[in-house]
Amino acid sequence: MKLYLDNSFLNRLFDDPLITPNKLEGEVLLWVIDLVQRKKATLVHSALVEHENSTNPFPDRRSFVTGVMRLATLYQDINEAIEARAATLVEEMHVPPVDALHIAAAEAGQVDYFITCDYAVIKRYQGNLTVVSPLSFIHDYKNHYQ
Repeated sequence: MKLYLDNSFLNRLFDDPLITPNKLEGEVLLWVIDLVQRKKATLVHSALVEHENSTNPFPDRRSFVTGVMRLATLYQDINEAIEARAATLVEEMHVPPVDALHIAAAEAGQVDYFITCDYAVIKRYQGNLTVVSPLSFIHDYKNHYQ
């Protein structure tokens, strides 16, 4: 199973844990990291995750995301086909441009799950890729893989 984690999910551990969804989604992130470490899932890194992380103004967050992405065994670069697909997602589904690039990269990488905490993206995307929240992912995983 191939997973693409966007930056909203990768940074969830740093969000206010007193907000219940943040706490739960942070716990799911730790669980996903454990899945990857135990070779039950494959993590896909991308040039876009790398770029976004490099612009994060918080060194502790940058370091954490870099460490997580070191677990990735696959890398998806951004190319013209991905940029064209992203433009289509923006135009047809009104997905914000950066999110559209992430989704297009995940589609190109043929991932099984694109996990995000951006609920607007989950609602807008209507393609073949499985775009889910962390809590939906854990539910799907437990129903289909255990």
